[in-house]
Amino acid sequence: MTLALTLDAEKHSALDSALQPFYVKQDDGNYRLDADIPDSSGLKAKADELLGETKRERELRKAAEDRANALEAAQKEAANESARARGDVESLEKSYLEQIQKLNEDSTGKVSTLQKQIYDLTVGQAANNLANELSIKGSAIALLPHIQNRLSLEQAEDGQQKIRVLDMNGNKTGMTLDDLKQEFRSNEAFKPLIAANGASGSGANGANGGAGKITKATDMSEAERIELAKTNPELFKQLFT
Repeated sequence: MTLALTLDAEKHSALDSALQPFYVKQDDGNYRLDADIPDSSGLKAKADELLGETKRERELRKAAEDRANALEAAQKEAANESARARGDVESLEKSYLEQIQKLNEDSTGKVSTLQKQIYDLTVGQAANNLANELSIKGSAIALLPHIQNRLSLEQAEDGQQKIRVLDMNGNKTGMTLDDLKQEFRSNEAFKPLIAANGASGSGANGANGGAGKITKATDMSEAERIELAKTNPELFKQLFT
């Protein structure tokens, strides 16, 4: 094995731990092969020796684990055979039930993890997008749980996962995400959190500089006035001075 004279941080990190001490970190963050190691002419031989030792250790450890697993399986099988010979149905049933339970737990854990990942990538993402689109700057986190409670994930007849909009009681509806968006906009309870039409929840200006289609001061809520003052001070002055 030939050792490089210099390595960047990523390559040094990927280097076998037995060889990392042979490199000295430089001011620029890279690593240089330490040329002051005694008997540098034997460096390659020493490196090969260390690599051989670590490889041998891994092989021995894996062999030991395999033997332990095989021994455990043999002990269980021996116990089952003994129970069969004694006609001990209760012990056999207990052993099989334990094995089945373990398999079920492993399978359930994997399924739950996958389901959560799918939920986060579909319902979670849709709720986040809608909250950011609807809310005034800094209010998305307050609006998010209310939107999440109105969304669920279901499997369609073709096997595809589909986002379903629910009503206030958690029942399925035929509403779309756009319908839900309009419902939140018209709900008086959420008015303090909702941005003016055309305004972005991130604080960016809408088509009319953050005021949306509102052109009269009397049409705006207190939250909309605050948002307008932040996003379009000029229009705010025109409407309120």
